Amino acid sequence: MSTITFSGLATGLDTDSIIESLMEVERAPIDALEEDIEYLEAQNETYENFDTILSDLYSAIGALDSVSEFNSLSASTSSDSYVKATAASYTKAGTYQVEVVSLAHQQKDVSTEGFASSTDETLSGSFTIGETTLSYENESLASLADLVNDADLGVSATIVDDGTENGLRLVLTVDEAGSDVEILAEGSITIDTASNGHTQESSKAHVIVDGLDIYSSSNTVTNAIYGVTLNLMSINDAGETTTVQVAADTSNIEENISAFVTSYNEMINFIDDVGGADSSLAGEFRTLERKMQSLVGTMVSTDGDYNSLASLGFETDYKTGELSYNSSTLSDALTTSLEDLQALFVGDDDNPGVAVQLSSYLLDMVDSSDGFVATKVGNNEDKIEDMEDQIETYEARLEKREATLTAQFTALETLVAEMNSQADYLESFFADYNADS
Repeated sequence: MSTITFSGLATGLDTDSIIESLMEVERAPIDALEEDIEYLEAQNETYENFDTILSDLYSAIGALDSVSEFNSLSASTSSDSYVKATAASYTKAGTYQVEVVSLAHQQKDVSTEGFASSTDETLSGSFTIGETTLSYENESLASLADLVNDADLGVSATIVDDGTENGLRLVLTVDEAGSDVEILAEGSITIDTASNGHTQESSKAHVIVDGLDIYSSSNTVTNAIYGVTLNLMSINDAGETTTVQVAADTSNIEENISAFVTSYNEMINFIDDVGGADSSLAGEFRTLERKMQSLVGTMVSTDGDYNSLASLGFETDYKTGELSYNSSTLSDALTTSLEDLQALFVGDDDNPGVAVQLSSYLLDMVDSSDGFVATKVGNNEDKIEDMEDQIETYEARLEKREATLTAQFTALETLVAEMNSQADYLESFFADYNADS
């Protein structure tokens, strides 16, 4: 049960304020611990932001630390209007002449009859698709489409609207281009047989690649050039060809190098900002910065033209520490010395390249269990937990201390009140005594 007190009724003292002031003094250790916790939490936020930057840098350098990244090929064409091309990772470099003779078409059968409604249940008859007969009675156009689709016969049914009064028509499309399926319709719906019994005949795509005839049931051709997918767009004029070239994807490599430099500079700038904002973190972050700068400046044992990033034209700003490169020099190297670039960035088992060394170091840094950030954050969290336990203990003590002070001041008020009562009694007694005398 809580005790109700009235401050200073007997003594005239503001005992509530006195107790509050005393408790503020005794809370000093708790206030100090709470400030320490706020500081450690701010540190952890800094560490976690740094971890994001390191992870981005690790991802960026990961695009430069393997042979496959430098062996990647891309496919291009002299005219995307006729054919587009994409290259798989396992394809080979080469140049090909491609003539699109014809495109693949799916067989289509459109109902001769048009309808005003897709929901009126007035249709009866049958479809024979291949060897399967689908009979229907008092069905709607929409339910007929469902009937065909649910039968899973390699034919899809849709409804189109030609915009006229009775413009709704059922369209049956064979799923695979170049495949002929016999379709017969009797009853309420018949088929518009404009071309050999079909509204549109099926046909296979026909391309000529370096003089070799290739046929495909799809306009996406995967069997003409090893590792290259051709997407046929339109037919070439007779005898004309489109050039398809498969070559090293140097633009992608250049983009990856640019992304690495950007991520590296973000790390450098972050460390500079941290050093200015929190001197206690500056030392350990500067150590990391020096290690990264050392790796960026490392020499690689190679027989190629480049044994360091500096030999490739990379420079480090002596004031800011930022990394930069000459795009023209890099572009020339990508064109004329791609293998030497690979040796510089990737190297081999005996002589790992710059990217491999950076990647290995960063992998340890970003390890979620015992990496740099994980360790720092974990240590701080342990400290915070210990401080929170201390605060809890202090709070319990202060609660008891406040109760003791309140009881002591209440006792003082009671004592003074009793003394005041006795004084009043004596004063009254002597006043009466003097009056009687």
